[in-house]
Amino acid sequence: MGKVETPGPAVGLRARKKAMTRESLESAALRMFLDRGYDQVRLEDICEACTVSIRTYFRYFTSKEDLVLGHLREHLSLAQDLFARRPPQESTLTALHAVIREICHAYTEQSNRELARLRVVSATPALEAPLNAVFAGFDQLVRTVAEAHPPAGRDPQHAKLVAAAAVAAFRVGLEIWVATEAGPDLADLVLDNLDKLTVGVLGAATSEERPPESRSVRS
Repeated sequence: MGKVETPGPAVGLRARKKAMTRESLESAALRMFLDRGYDQVRLEDICEACTVSIRTYFRYFTSKEDLVLGHLREHLSLAQDLFARRPPQESTLTALHAVIREICHAYTEQSNRELARLRVVSATPALEAPLNAVFAGFDQLVRTVAEAHPPAGRDPQHAKLVAAAAVAAFRVGLEIWVATEAGPDLADLVLDNLDKLTVGVLGAATSEERPPESRSVRS
């Protein structure tokens, strides 16, 4: 058998440098967008602040929009992967609770950066349509999952209703999270919204139905 090559220190160092450059570009750009306005900041301004070339910038992002919304699109891809790994016999609501908690964790890992990102989006009309496209993708994803698990005796429109509820729960939860400076737990906010909205569509999730990590004490 041939010798198995393992990544050397140089590979790890390059990966760390790339991650640092990406984070530097993202942090500087979000800060500048908040200070000056998204439309007033040029790519050249971002690159100058980070002492990198335009060519380097395009190794990480395809545009200003990609820098702001690319992370949210990654959350959508993550949700798709998470749903695919859920047990096939699991109810839609139980799967939703588990997936939403994982997605919220992705937001809160770097809460300051994500708060800045969401503030930029809410203050920028040009980003409204692409953001709506992200949520439309989540709506379609949840609808597909719900259609694959139709509950007996429920409204035939249940999949559309559950998907709409999931999107609304997430959007309102994010709005509250930003308005309160990431004070409450984001997952609890979204899941509480979801439970309120899905009563009568799927029925509220009981403590037995929810995954252990999705249970929380609600006041």
